[in-house]
Amino acid sequence: MINLKNKRILVLGFARSGYSTVKILKKLGYDVKLNSYDDLSNDEKAQELRELGIEIIDGGHPLELLETIDLIVKNPGIKYQIEFLQKAVEMGIDIITEIELANTLFSIDMVAITGTNGKTTTTQMTYDILKKANKDVFLAGNIGYPSIEVAYNHPKSLIVTEVSSFQLEGTKYFKPSIAVITNLGEGHLDYHGNLENYQNAKKKIYVNQTKDDFLIINIKEKEKYNFDKIKSTIIFYDTKENISTDVYIKENIVMFRETELFDSTKLKLPGMHNVENAINAAIISYLKGASTDAIQQVLYNFSGVKHRLQYVGEYKGVKYYNDSKATNPVATTTALSGFDKNIILICGGKDRGIDFKELIPYLSKIKVMVVVGESKELLYSLAIQHNVKCIKAIKVADATKLASSLAKNGDTVLLSPACASWDQYKCFEDRGDEFITMFEKISSEG
Repeated sequence: MINLKNKRILVLGFARSGYSTVKILKKLGYDVKLNSYDDLSNDEKAQELRELGIEIIDGGHPLELLETIDLIVKNPGIKYQIEFLQKAVEMGIDIITEIELANTLFSIDMVAITGTNGKTTTTQMTYDILKKANKDVFLAGNIGYPSIEVAYNHPKSLIVTEVSSFQLEGTKYFKPSIAVITNLGEGHLDYHGNLENYQNAKKKIYVNQTKDDFLIINIKEKEKYNFDKIKSTIIFYDTKENISTDVYIKENIVMFRETELFDSTKLKLPGMHNVENAINAAIISYLKGASTDAIQQVLYNFSGVKHRLQYVGEYKGVKYYNDSKATNPVATTTALSGFDKNIILICGGKDRGIDFKELIPYLSKIKVMVVVGESKELLYSLAIQHNVKCIKAIKVADATKLASSLAKNGDTVLLSPACASWDQYKCFEDRGDEFITMFEKISSEG
């Protein structure tokens, strides 16, 4: 564990996790201050922290601040490349994230779920099953509340947390009892610099595990791991009848060795990727003592997480799905794989230099592409090159209206951008909400 005794701690970055972290450290009696690049002089929560006696340095990251601290608890979104952190590294100052701090301060039992795609759905499914099974469980991480906040308030409970590569990058001794990597694709290259760094950050989820802990991996990604370096008890699963794996599908039934977990044909969510998400959730829940009855009750009624291939509704025989969380091409191909054909795809957003070639095998399913944002010219060229009808729009609202005017009975309108939202929206949630609002307007005016 990180030794916090007599350490002068700096919480770097505000937002929700920074606010919770600095407040909890102060309550526990640690020497802590907060530094934010933004001006917090008129922020109510910052004022609350000042009234608790917490020193706040805002409006920049002054390098002289490094002379007064021994440990940095960094907001996950702040890049390591900034001068302040580069200087901290040179000075040998430890830099961690709040999930590492939660792991250090509290002896918590944590299930940690990461991956390029599917982690939010898997996390929500897992939590719902364990709640149905009457377990003492709480949700944390990207999907819920900061882990430090949940651990502080519920130190004896099981915590199911979604963890990002940003958070994992800042871990040293993080040790979940069960770790899941849903898949290792390509993402956040603007943050990590290259694919290897990104995937290595994800793999930090299991580096401190022992044989008493579990690591759950899809057998189809086996070649992406060096098993000589893994000490965990590994559970492999396959979506085929592969009896050499611990979990497999036989005549549509997901089997964990001799136990029937659930019927894969009874899931509400479309696509094999959601079968994989359900398998991950079922394995975790079963290992934590949930009954197969609880697993089946939840999975058969699970209709999706908002903005993640969320079924929005049907109008004039056209189904609308909000997959605004698809912030990379792999996520969009995952969504497309869940449908057969006649898709009107709304895509585009911030151009992060990612190649959209992953979309090519799925273009035959697309009836029309409606493209928006910084990357629309790139996506337009891709569509025209492969003889897919493509129309340019400005934002998601007018793209949805366009898509609706083109859709016929039996079609699917799918918002799955394959890009981040930051060129036009504060976050992917705002983008998805705009899609939902426009659907509601279209359907009510009809």
